[in-house]
Amino acid sequence: MSTVDPQQARREREARYRGSTTALTMTVVGAVLVVAAGAVGGLAVSGFVLRVRTAMVNSIFSDSPDPDTHLWAAPVAVVTTLVALSVHTRWNHRWSGRTTDLVGPGPLPLWLVGATACTWWATTTQWPAPDRVGVAVDPTFGHDETWGAGTWVWYASVWWLPGLFTVVTVLALVAGGTTRIGRGARRARLTDVLAHGRRTTGEVTAVGGGTTPDASRTLLRWTFSFVDLHGVRRWVERTEGFTHGTAPVLGEAVTVLYDPARPGDRTRIFTTTGPGDEPEDFLRPGTT
Repeated sequence: MSTVDPQQARREREARYRGSTTALTMTVVGAVLVVAAGAVGGLAVSGFVLRVRTAMVNSIFSDSPDPDTHLWAAPVAVVTTLVALSVHTRWNHRWSGRTTDLVGPGPLPLWLVGATACTWWATTTQWPAPDRVGVAVDPTFGHDETWGAGTWVWYASVWWLPGLFTVVTVLALVAGGTTRIGRGARRARLTDVLAHGRRTTGEVTAVGGGTTPDASRTLLRWTFSFVDLHGVRRWVERTEGFTHGTAPVLGEAVTVLYDPARPGDRTRIFTTTGPGDEPEDFLRPGTT
């Protein structure tokens, strides 16, 4: 039998990791692994497209050797992506001390950066040229066929495939940056309300659904009410993510943190089903 509270030991261990060089190094390593996994994924996608392109632009009787399409890349990409995501997110959370979001670019933009770079490399340096541009040459029977519109589209995949990856990557980076700005603003509001706001006890008045142990987080639509400093009862409805066992329960008392100067501003109202000892207790993925 242990004489040490395992939960307390875990909290102390996580506190030691917060802001440490070890956690930062592992976070960077995880990010590099995500980029590398994306590169392998890009190689798998480019290999698949190359197989289709070759079949379209060349005759089935072509004398050209079949291109190397790296059949190993797809399963390796799946495994390395799962491992890299686990390493990056775990150590990012440990370094920042946050449990609801990540510091820096998220895994998806990092993965797409690797995939985009590898796709450009593969299409521009590894893809073989067709036997003849515009014609599927038949060296066996001499039945050469002029390309149709669809074949020209597949021929142009040497440009549109990496171009498509580039566009998606840019959109992911922009969306991620916008999301981080919004989260930063929310944290700033929370910091201000923690310093100058007021705590009170609220009550859960509605809960839609429940959590499941099979999911890391479950989005729930729920409502809580509280009475502000002026005696006015207010209701706040939100859709937020909860881990299993932390979801609100109908009729349960919750801790509400709000700005008494602007009690009706829902962006300056925060609540937690826990003790509320840490700022992270008031931050969950979902509506602001």
